[in-house]
Amino acid sequence: MENRSYAFMTGVFTLTLLAAAILISLWLNRDRIERVPYLVATTRSVSGLSPQAPIRFRGLDVGRVKSISFDQQVPGQILVELNINPDAPITQSTFATLGFQGVTGIAFIQLNDDGDKPVRVVSTREKMARIELRASIFDKLESHGSLILTQAEELTTRLNSFLTTENQRII
Repeated sequence: MENRSYAFMTGVFTLTLLAAAILISLWLNRDRIERVPYLVATTRSVSGLSPQAPIRFRGLDVGRVKSISFDQQVPGQILVELNINPDAPITQSTFATLGFQGVTGIAFIQLNDDGDKPVRVVSTREKMARIELRASIFDKLESHGSLILTQAEELTTRLNSFLTTENQRII
């Protein structure tokens, strides 16, 4: 009987210690930065992008994606809500593109600024400022993919005709 009470008390102590460790880790890892909300509205594909994906401004981590949803007012439009650090230099000429991390296909938002309009943008929860989503290098490659493949096929056809056995003998 005594062995069972010690085992029960040991189990209660272990579970209490585990719960305390989880609560302390959650408390220490909470986000204390008050971020500014921005909105990206696009009809482009946002495949690979998920909530809590990083946002980078010229390579520096400046925030996280809060949510991704469909726009109820405009059919086919996707709204991506961003939470960005208040010290990030978001101006009227800031634009977003989708970047991809390595070979995993996990997407993130890459912010950049072309410097045309260096006026800072004010954004609040009630009136979120919008950031334009431009085509990334992968979007451009996808849209021109068939043209590239057609040209590559034409190139290989010409190379094959150039490298006939008769031309090889002449060379």
